[in-house]
Amino acid sequence: MIRYIIQSTDTMNSIAKRFGVPLKSVLLANPYLNPLYVRPGIMIFIPLPSYRFVTYDILGSANKISKTQMNMLTAWRKYIVQLARNHLNEMYINGSPIENNVSLTFDDGPDSSVTPRVLDILKSNDIKANFFFVGTQINYFPNIVKRAYDEGHLILNHSWNHPYFTKINIKIIREEIILTENRIKDIIGKRPALVRPPYGATDEKVLTAINGTNNKIVIWSIDSMDWVQNVDKQTIIKNILNNVRPGDIILMHSSMGHKIDVEVLPEIINGLRRKNYGIVDLSVLLKINPYK
Repeated sequence: MIRYIIQSTDTMNSIAKRFGVPLKSVLLANPYLNPLYVRPGIMIFIPLPSYRFVTYDILGSANKISKTQMNMLTAWRKYIVQLARNHLNEMYINGSPIENNVSLTFDDGPDSSVTPRVLDILKSNDIKANFFFVGTQINYFPNIVKRAYDEGHLILNHSWNHPYFTKINIKIIREEIILTENRIKDIIGKRPALVRPPYGATDEKVLTAINGTNNKIVIWSIDSMDWVQNVDKQTIIKNILNNVRPGDIILMHSSMGHKIDVEVLPEIINGLRRKNYGIVDLSVLLKINPYK
């Protein structure tokens, strides 16, 4: 059982859906609550186990993608969540549901434009985040990697060439990971222990390959959908602020072509703080060592 503070946009239905539990279970856990009289600031109980191995469903949508694309994405989400539930301690979708913290993660950098601006915003707000960097990009912008590390952010592994890991063999997957972690060590003096497979493409083979390099996998529990072509700012903001739960890992990007992330990031930070969420790095959220 975990505690939750009702927000201004909440209904009992939306809360139940967000946490992936039946509405009836939420109502039974709060027998003195009138579901027709729900107002912000009321504390309720969510019938989830009060330990960190609770794996959320992945949330986030956009009307800019087709019904077929959304169906495929939904199917992938269901598969990846079940895979994570079958591989606790090896693969993470989210962190603890009992602490009011979330993590911001940024993929596909570094670059010379978006990543520095993201870093500026994080610094001005005293936020520590997580950057899953691509090896080939690291080669072009090692100074940005060093800046991000020096400013207290986690520098993590997002492969060397950004391939679909599910479409290549174990040997090549391991080469992609080791090349990237060695290049990161050249710059910051540490090898990351957390990998995010490009596109989130993960299966049993990928798990075996990554475990064989002494790494753990981090996916996400909220998809901002910032990768969708011509997505609008409000879609990204609502995907995060209307869906956020304690322990969420939030997917965003910090590479060329993602200027929109720079534009929405201040509002997202302010919105999370208004909802009383702490914004922490993955070492705090997952209570694991992010480096080897």
